Amino acid sequence: MYSRVKIIKLLLLSVILVPAVASAGGVLFYKEVNLIGGYSDVNQWIGQSSMLSNSLGFEYYRKFSGEYGDYLTVDLQMRAAYAGEKKPKQAFGLEIHNAWLEYKLMPELKIRGGHFTPSFGMETVVDTHSTLVQTLMEEDVGFTKDWGAQVRGSFPRFDYEASLQIGSGMSLRRKDGSFLATARIGSPQGQNLQYGLSILYGDVLETEGMNTFPKSHLVSDGAVTKKRVGLDGQYLYGPYLFKTEVAYGRNDHDDVLGYLVEIDYTFPKKQNWELELQFRSWINDLGMHSSDNSTLIFGTSYKLNQDFTLRAVFSHDFNMMGHEEENKFIVQLYYYGA
Repeated sequence: MYSRVKIIKLLLLSVILVPAVASAGGVLFYKEVNLIGGYSDVNQWIGQSSMLSNSLGFEYYRKFSGEYGDYLTVDLQMRAAYAGEKKPKQAFGLEIHNAWLEYKLMPELKIRGGHFTPSFGMETVVDTHSTLVQTLMEEDVGFTKDWGAQVRGSFPRFDYEASLQIGSGMSLRRKDGSFLATARIGSPQGQNLQYGLSILYGDVLETEGMNTFPKSHLVSDGAVTKKRVGLDGQYLYGPYLFKTEVAYGRNDHDDVLGYLVEIDYTFPKKQNWELELQFRSWINDLGMHSSDNSTLIFGTSYKLNQDFTLRAVFSHDFNMMGHEEENKFIVQLYYYGA
C-alpha cells in the first residue's frame, strides 16, 4: 500500500528529474495545479467532480527528430491528487494519465504503447483531461485512459485508429480475463465539420476513483462484457461549436443507450471567455423502467491569462437510477504552464 508520503516523494522526484532531462533536449515541460470545490444539495460540500480532484502534477512531452523529420513522440502526465471526500488514509493518490511512446513509420501508420485514450467516441478528438464538462466515455467504458497498444494514421480523406488494451483503466492490472478492443474511423482533424464511427468490445473491469497508486477500487470481482457502436460529431460555426455523441450496445445482458448534445459559445470580442450547455443521458437497461441517468449542465470558463483558467459548472441530475434529483455547483482554478 502506497502511503501519502511515498506518493508525494515520487511526484517531487519526478518534478525534479524530468526538467533536468527536458532542458537537454529542448522539450516541453508543463507544471499543473488543479483546485476544485463545490456544493451539492444532496451531499453538501464536495471536494471533487466525477473525473477531477485537487491535484499537483506535470506533463513532459518530447518529439525525437532525424534527417527526415520526427519519428518518436513521448508523453508523460502525472498528478498527485487529494480526494477530500474519502477517509484521510485513502484520500491521497498518484494518477498517471498519459504515459506513452509513439513511433511514426509514416503519416499513414503510427504505433503507440502505454497508457492512453481508447479509440472510441468523441474523447479521441476532444481533450477533457482538465475540464468539468465531460463526454460519454465515463459511461461507455468507465474510464478515459487504459494500458495497451494502438495503431493509427492519417489519410487525405479520413483518420483511423485501433487499440487493444487490458481493460483496467487507471491502474495497471488484469483480472477475470479483462481486455478492451476499440476502433474509430473519422474525418480528418482540423476541419470545421468533424465526425466519426466507433466500435468497442471487451471484458472491462469496473473501477471507482482515478488513482493509479494505490490501485483504484474494484466495484465487482468480475469483468463486465461490453459491446458498443458509436457516432460522434462536432461542427464549428462562427463563435458556436456544436457537439453530439450517441452510443448503443450491451453491458453483459442489458441493452444500453447513451447520447449527449452540447453547444459551446466563445465571445467574439473576448475569446478567453466561453459558455457551455450540455444535456447528457445514459440508459443503463432499455428493458427496465427508470434506469436512466440524465443531466443538464451549464458551464463557463474564463482564461485569466496564458496559464490560469477559471471554470464553473452548474448541473441538475434529473434521476440517477431511480434516486432523488440532485443539483451541484462546482468551481475550478486550473494552472497549466511552463
